[in-house]
Amino acid sequence: MAQAHDQNIARIRKYVADAREIQDDLMDFDASGTEARLEQTVRELRGRVQEQRAALEKLRRASKIDIEQVAYASDEPREKLKQILAVKEAYDQLTPTTTYLPPKGSILPALLAARTLQQNIQASKEAIASTQEQIAKQEHALRREEENLHDARLITKAMESRIARLRAQHEDRSQKTPAQLAKELIVAKRARKEEYEEEMKRLGEDLNVFINDHLSAMLAAEEFGGPVVGDMLDVENDTLAAGFTKKGKARSLKKPVADKTRQRRIDQIWGNKPSIENEEEEPLTEAEAADFEMRQLIENLFALLMARGGKEYFVLERDSAASRFLVRAKIAQFHPKDAKKLRLIDFGRELDD
Repeated sequence: MAQAHDQNIARIRKYVADAREIQDDLMDFDASGTEARLEQTVRELRGRVQEQRAALEKLRRASKIDIEQVAYASDEPREKLKQILAVKEAYDQLTPTTTYLPPKGSILPALLAARTLQQNIQASKEAIASTQEQIAKQEHALRREEENLHDARLITKAMESRIARLRAQHEDRSQKTPAQLAKELIVAKRARKEEYEEEMKRLGEDLNVFINDHLSAMLAAEEFGGPVVGDMLDVENDTLAAGFTKKGKARSLKKPVADKTRQRRIDQIWGNKPSIENEEEEPLTEAEAADFEMRQLIENLFALLMARGGKEYFVLERDSAASRFLVRAKIAQFHPKDAKKLRLIDFGRELDD
């Protein structure tokens, strides 16, 4: 048994040695002789090409058949049969012919293998790029679906919470009498009304502060031919007293403007307005006159809105900076056919009825 085992080991080792020798013979590419073998291979291929050309030329001279006509099947049955027989005879002659193989030591197999390997590498790179692009698209689609799933879960959670609240309210109401429900509804309506009144009061105070501290001076500047409201944020009283040029720039204040001149100019624009309370009937300044006009216009528009439901227009005495500002701020709108008519925009309806 030991002797048989040793013989098997010896055969395996001999097989390995023979295989390595064969592999070394196949892969024996000497760098120093590569160029010479390449030239030899090129000469062999050129020789084969010359042989094929010579054979083709010999065939052309020996045959009177037009190759271009033979390349296409004839419509005539007999001629077509002759063509088929000729093709069969050619195949029969070529079948026993030995396939051309490059001689030992030729570098042609290595070149063919290198070309095939290069084609496979290029195809693999293109496949990798295409796969990466598809992966990027799939990842983008996956993120979008995850976002949609997250939104759907949030909506589902909110709907479930809403349904639970409605069920609880329904169960609570089912246990109460109509009188109790009516009383609770009245209390809730009154509480909401008080909240709305407090909110309106707060917003009204904020509006008054905004008009008094910022808007009134800019409205007065626009009335005197100055920049439109918003273009000059800080307008001083001295600037309003000096006035503006025809190009809308503030005049230089070299000397104080007389009170009579200022009052006459105020009366020409705003007319005679009542004096401010608790100031001993002192005349209004330009900013105070614009402030009074804006407040009066807003009060008139609100009064008309509450009385007529927002469908009627308020007739303006003149085209003022206050009315133009309300229109630019999307708070009011002019009549489509009459610019002297103005009304507040009902945000619960369309802009145009």
